[in-house]
Amino acid sequence: MALPARSLFVVVATLTASATFAAEFCKFTAERSGGIDLAGIDKVVILAGAGDLNIAGSSTAKRIEARGKACASSQAILDTIAITVRRDGGVVTVQSEMPDLDFGGYALLDLDVALPANLAVEAQDSSGDASARGLKSLSMQDSSGDLNIVSIAELANVRDSSGEILIDEAGDVRLEDSSGDITVREVKNDVTVVSDSSGEIEIRDVGGRVHIVQDSSGDIRVSKVKGDVTVDADSSGGISVADVGGNFTITDDGSGDVKFENVTGKVSVP
Repeated sequence: MALPARSLFVVVATLTASATFAAEFCKFTAERSGGIDLAGIDKVVILAGAGDLNIAGSSTAKRIEARGKACASSQAILDTIAITVRRDGGVVTVQSEMPDLDFGGYALLDLDVALPANLAVEAQDSSGDASARGLKSLSMQDSSGDLNIVSIAELANVRDSSGEILIDEAGDVRLEDSSGDITVREVKNDVTVVSDSSGEIEIRDVGGRVHIVQDSSGDIRVSKVKGDVTVDADSSGGISVADVGGNFTITDDGSGDVKFENVTGKVSVP
C-alpha cells in the first residue's frame, strides 16, 4: 500500500536511515564495491553509515572485499553514495561515503565486508542492524539497531546505544550498553559489563569470571561460570545466579529479588 504524501514526508524526514523503509519504498538502487590486497595489513577499520553492516572473516580470504547495495530517493543522491577503501601503513579503512541530507530525501548503503580471519577489526556503525563473524578481535561502536557477534577469537569490545546484543563464542567480552537486551554465551575467559542502562542481561557458559560494574534496570541472569560472579551496583531488577565455580558477590543492590544456587565459593549479598 502506498503511503499518503504527508505520511511519506514524515517518514523520510524522521527516519532517513531505515532498512525497512528502503526495502519497501526505495526508488533508486545501485551496486557499490571496493577491495585491496593483504600484504602487510594487520588491522581493518570499518566506518559504516546508514544501512545494515555485515562483517565476515574467513581463513581462505585473500583480499579485503567490500560490497553493498546503495538506495536513495533520487538519482542525484544515489550518485554520491560510494564505498572507499584506503590504506595507511598496516591499516586499511573501509568507509561508506554518504551524502548530506539536510535538504531532505534518504540514502542507505547495506555494506558487506569480507576479510581474512586473522585481522583485528575496529568498526563504527551509525544505524541499522550489524553482524560480525569469524574475526581475530573486534572493537565495535554501534549507535542503533540489533548487533549479532559470533566467533571472535580474542576480545569482543562493544559500545552500543540501542538495540539488542547477542555475543556467541568469544575469547573475552567487554560491554557498554545504553538500552536493549544483552545475551552473552560461550566465552573462553572473562565477561565485563561496564555499564547497562536498561534491558535484560543473560550471561552463560563462561570460562573465567563475570563482572557487572553498573546496571540500572532489567533482570540479570548468570549461569555456568567457572570463576567469580561480581555485581558492583544494580539499581533495579532481579538477579539470578546458578552454577558458579568461584565467589558470588553483590556490593550494592537497589531493588529486585536475588536468587542463587550451586555456588562453590563464598556468597556475599546485601
